[in-house]
Amino acid sequence: MEVWRIFSRLKLSMALYQTPPWSLTAQQLTDFEPRYAKQLILEGRVVEHALAEGLCAAENDIRAAMANLDERLKQSHVAPRQLARLGLDARGMYQAMTHEVLLDNMLARVMQAAPTPTEDQVLRWYQEHQQQFLRPEQRDTSHILLTVDEDQADCHMEQVTARIAALHLRLVNHIDEFASLAKRHSECPSALEGGNLGWISRGLLFFPLEQALFDLPAGGISDIVTSEMGLHILLCRAIRLAAPIPREQALEQVRKQLGERMRQQYQRQWLNAL
Repeated sequence: MEVWRIFSRLKLSMALYQTPPWSLTAQQLTDFEPRYAKQLILEGRVVEHALAEGLCAAENDIRAAMANLDERLKQSHVAPRQLARLGLDARGMYQAMTHEVLLDNMLARVMQAAPTPTEDQVLRWYQEHQQQFLRPEQRDTSHILLTVDEDQADCHMEQVTARIAALHLRLVNHIDEFASLAKRHSECPSALEGGNLGWISRGLLFFPLEQALFDLPAGGISDIVTSEMGLHILLCRAIRLAAPIPREQALEQVRKQLGERMRQQYQRQWLNAL
């Protein structure tokens, strides 16, 4: 059996069941074999087209594919000795990756031949899906973090609580000192920027922090907030309400999305025709 066929069997089994083919159950094998047979036919025909069009697998691409595969196999816990017994030793893997690179090159060429969306298509899709092009509400945010470590002197909960309470009291009366106090006391990497986190949307922070932040008015400072990271003080410098994304920016996103969809559809049609 050609080595690429052995690798394709492994590849398909891992994709479908996250396990190598020699670990499949009897029922899984019953379902797997017809799909594997179709996969062999399809890959063989794709490579035939690649060779007929004069495509080749560059040495750098083969080596890169082998390096990427090594990492994937480590994560899947497939032992090299198991692969070597199947013929997928270093030489076999090189041959299999040559096949894989040819596959990728041919499919990339097919996608390049796909039609691109017309401006009428782009505009029509945008008009039908304008609700998808809203910039969410955001808060321009600064942040002070003190971490708790019961195994470290001076970092027990009661000590950290006392320190951040003193900082909070100072900030309530001198909010203009937030950046300088963040630089001196915060244990978040943002301390280098005076605690500045930039514009924050919902879903980016731990829930207690998000809840506190989005309850603040512009210029408001939070109470002390506890999260799994430690104790926090948040400052909402400004509020940017939800608003439509600028039209040209939205249209550019549509061009990219439609273009990718058309390329994938064109590729599927080409493969089905094989």
